[in-house]
Amino acid sequence: MSGTFEHQVRVRWRDVDSLGHVNHAIFLTYLEEGRDAFFASLLGAEPLYVVVRIEIDLRAEVRYEERQVTVAIAPERLGTTSMTTREVIATGSGVVAADARVVTVRWEPGRHEKIPFTAAERAALTAAMAAGES
Repeated sequence: MSGTFEHQVRVRWRDVDSLGHVNHAIFLTYLEEGRDAFFASLLGAEPLYVVVRIEIDLRAEVRYEERQVTVAIAPERLGTTSMTTREVIATGSGVVAADARVVTVRWEPGRHEKIPFTAAERAALTAAMAAGES
């Protein structure tokens, strides 16, 4: 995924299950940490969104010895209130451990409802999408 945002996530001891690898549910946490960093870096503020759809393919295990994974985020589609991203978790050796497609919705926590992206947010997200296409 060239032209994408990348964020390093530390593999924590508590992430590992009795099989000696990171539990599959933790992969969602890794994706969230990467997605939060993606939105914060582009929008310059705490990301206020909700996940409305997530599709994930688990491709390889991550072991504690890896110590760190890379979460790559590539925006694919920008709607009025939603954004679809492709998100990948890769090990330090470059093995893809998980591949996901996520739909998030811009959220107003005070009113508990979706809201449109502002013009400034749209500009930043559109620029990120264009960078991923080149």
